[in-house]
Amino acid sequence: MFARLSFATTVALACFACNNATPPFNEADALDKGNRIADASFQAFSERLQGAMLTGGPVHAVQFCSVNALPIIDSLSEAHHARIRRTSDRIRARHDVPDAEEMEVLNEFLSAWEFSDGTMGSAPVVRVHEDSIAFYRPIFISSPACLKCHGSAGEDLDSAAYAVIAQRYPLDQATGYALGDLRHVEHPLEALIVLAGITL
Repeated sequence: MFARLSFATTVALACFACNNATPPFNEADALDKGNRIADASFQAFSERLQGAMLTGGPVHAVQFCSVNALPIIDSLSEAHHARIRRTSDRIRARHDVPDAEEMEVLNEFLSAWEFSDGTMGSAPVVRVHEDSIAFYRPIFISSPACLKCHGSAGEDLDSAAYAVIAQRYPLDQATGYALGDLRHVEHPLEALIVLAGITL
């Protein structure tokens, strides 16, 4: 699943000091810290998912994700002192439903990608909140292995894995993605990863 390897990353970075005075917002620092946390979290999850794929193929990877994805994300949240979550405009699990701001940002990324013929829409952005900064970064389907669980039926989607997906995720919408043909995919982004409460 997530390295379903196509998502966007949201990092909410806490920006209030203990005395509740608001320090100056430094976008470069927010982007740097958001990128570092997103990279570390993505790598940690991807390595575990790839291990599951090597151990038992796509079916085992789906089973692994359904049981371990949330605990892994919780442990990464604790390690990075952030609230990390995933979301998408095409969810696999109910707990991944985007809130209003996440959906707005997803749509912005999708529009930027579509209207630039796939050459833009991948740069991270930050949103300043009253007590935090949110960092968003899109990640696209980047490996044929992703398509075993997120591709199209009858093509690259593994049929045995899809049977498990249908059983464990009855509301699944996270299939039908393609590799390297984002201009002709209705929704090239797969998901958003959200990290909150990080101190700059």
